[in-house]
Amino acid sequence: MQLYYPSNFPVHHERQLMDILNSLQIRWLAGEPITASTVRKYIRDDLRTHHASLFKGLTPPFWWFQFLLLRYQSQFNSEFIHTLHQTIIKTKIRSISGVVPLTLFTAGTGCPFHCVYCPTETGVPKSYLSDEPAVMRAIRSKYSPFVQTQSRLIMFALSGHSIEKVEIIVKGGTFSFLPRRYRTFFIRSIFNAANTSTSQLLSAGKTIKSSLTLEKAQERNESAQSRIIGINIETRPDYINPYELRYLRSLGVTHVELGMQTIYDDILTKIKRGHSITAVYEATRQLRDAGFKIGYHLMPNLPGSTPERDYTMMKEIFTNENFLPDHLKLYPTTITKYTTLEKWFQEGTYTPYPLNELINIIVRIKKEHIPPWVRIGRLTRDITTNMMTGNTFPPNLREVIQLRMREQNSVCSCIRCREIQLEVPKKPITIREIAYNAGGGKEYFIEHIDAQKKCLGFIRLRFPSYLFKSKTKPLFKALHGCALIRELHVYGKATGIGKKDSNSRQHKGLGEQLLEYAEEKVRKAGFRKLAIISGVGVRNYYRKIGYSLRDTYMLKNL
Repeated sequence: MQLYYPSNFPVHHERQLMDILNSLQIRWLAGEPITASTVRKYIRDDLRTHHASLFKGLTPPFWWFQFLLLRYQSQFNSEFIHTLHQTIIKTKIRSISGVVPLTLFTAGTGCPFHCVYCPTETGVPKSYLSDEPAVMRAIRSKYSPFVQTQSRLIMFALSGHSIEKVEIIVKGGTFSFLPRRYRTFFIRSIFNAANTSTSQLLSAGKTIKSSLTLEKAQERNESAQSRIIGINIETRPDYINPYELRYLRSLGVTHVELGMQTIYDDILTKIKRGHSITAVYEATRQLRDAGFKIGYHLMPNLPGSTPERDYTMMKEIFTNENFLPDHLKLYPTTITKYTTLEKWFQEGTYTPYPLNELINIIVRIKKEHIPPWVRIGRLTRDITTNMMTGNTFPPNLREVIQLRMREQNSVCSCIRCREIQLEVPKKPITIREIAYNAGGGKEYFIEHIDAQKKCLGFIRLRFPSYLFKSKTKPLFKALHGCALIRELHVYGKATGIGKKDSNSRQHKGLGEQLLEYAEEKVRKAGFRKLAIISGVGVRNYYRKIGYSLRDTYMLKNL
């Protein structure tokens, strides 16, 4: 069996890279200091002295050396490995929210509609562009879900992240448009890749590829090395119906992002979106009552909009009970290649309003109308200036907005702006509860906060609309009479299952405290059952505290 190597590792230079590592170990044994700067200097010196023609004068990426330390650990001093690992591998921002996110792309067009702003580049899923980083990775993997998953897990592991808790983010257009057979294959392949031992692959260089059915792969993932704690897909609101929701739950989907773009029917018609705002109302209600976490994609500066209309839209999103998403992605309209909008812009049919007004609108919304229970995930797309016809806004728009808010001494209350990350919480730590009505039911956002209102973790508890309407039935029989937990999340650096880290808030009992609080609230409200829309990889956690699996949900009789 051929030994495994990461696809972009220079196998033909393995001996020279090992020579550099051995030289570093000799320096370390001689008492020379090992810091990030000295390691870089030592590597450059070795390259200059012994391997001048290699890598064209560039310093090899540190993950190459990390891979060799794993593969050939018996040839190195264990303390040297630990020292070098701590020195050259830094835990980066991708895992400080408590999980490792893996963005994967489906193949094919991904959508039958022709929205005017949506690029249709050949060979790339509709609405995406070939120079976006995640798309480039998918192309290199030939859109194989197994290869995409495995290669990303390997890169995260070699970059010092814990890969035991994984959130899958599926991109590529309207997921619900794709054939079911392909979607089942895609998700099954992700589970099979996550069930493959990454540590064995890197250290021993060989593995047995599993090709289980979806159900068997999910069952194995409950105790796998890399457990999938949630699956996020994007779709259109008019594709949401009970039939589709049951299927999404069978796949293990926990989070649905709706591409709604705007709340105005005249703009939806103008941009050829193909649905009305009532589809958003109904999709949001159905998703919420089935326990899904809900995200919206919104596009300020669309044709037919104005700064005033966009401000009103954003205000309406967080005051109208038919909306109130948990998660928000703002994608200011970008004029890109391969779009009808590019043609309109060149003809003068469409002219975006000025950048400064766009920034002012977003700043006003963030400081005036964003509630503490929503997370603003993104403020731009990963679109390079090479693909922009008109520079509508800079790629670093989030940083520009943050600077403007600091200048105004303004703050945003969204979860992303408040999450604890790697900070030490300021005591006292308390529980804060925020109640609001949504989609015919009651929502409770319950969070641990410190003295500065930094969020350490939270739970989304829902009393669904069917609990208040006698003739309304839940989507699943198991949910009859159940309150719902739609999300439980504890922030801090991603920590391995069963392990503790002094720099992280995870595994310190915060999640169980939130659950106990929610359970008591459900009891006092007169309900006797609580259901959790659990990711497959989290099922064993809930089993340990009295929950059991029914109809893809974790249930507990109170």
